[in-house]
Amino acid sequence: MTTRGLLLLALFLAPALAGCATHRRLAAERAAALDSLRAVNAAYRAERIALEDSLAFYADVRSGQYARDMRALRDRLNRLAYRLALCREGAEGVAALAVDDLFAPGTATLIPAGRARLDALAARLRTRHAGRTIRVEGYADATPPGPTLRKKYPTNWELSAARAAAVARYLIEHAGMEPERFEVVAFGASRPVARDDTPRGRRLNRRIRIAVRPDCG
Repeated sequence: MTTRGLLLLALFLAPALAGCATHRRLAAERAAALDSLRAVNAAYRAERIALEDSLAFYADVRSGQYARDMRALRDRLNRLAYRLALCREGAEGVAALAVDDLFAPGTATLIPAGRARLDALAARLRTRHAGRTIRVEGYADATPPGPTLRKKYPTNWELSAARAAAVARYLIEHAGMEPERFEVVAFGASRPVARDDTPRGRRLNRRIRIAVRPDCG
């Protein structure tokens, strides 16, 4: 094609090309305007939801529902905090038994009355705490063992451990409880519950505590 022909073709196509560019510009402007309208609509929708929530909140306050919901939430948080403390720190107490009611003095040998008390306790553990881990804790007073007793139990820690183990062994062997459910812990005289300078206080400190661990799974 000659130069003259090319010039004529360019003059012929120029209006069409200009029209296409204008059409594209108008389409882009319409798309931008549509996006802007969508953003404004989303903002209005969010504001409407916030106002509805605010109105519902004030309605709940006036009706007392807000206070009831807050009490229920606090109760739930308290229960969760208690459960978390049990999972972290120990177990829920089931029974605290005086050592003097379970064992012959200065020994880890159960007496008949002590065995009867453990039989009753085993029935309770089976019905109310089935499948739970059982923790047997031994405690003692601060009076050091005498010369004869010291040959077998050098300190009250060993004596409290032997008594806690004797309780667990009885519940396993004579009450038929599963051995894998038991933990045995000895604290000796380290955690008294009463003053140790009176006979009554020492009796209270000599104890076996039975507890169950919560299901923390």
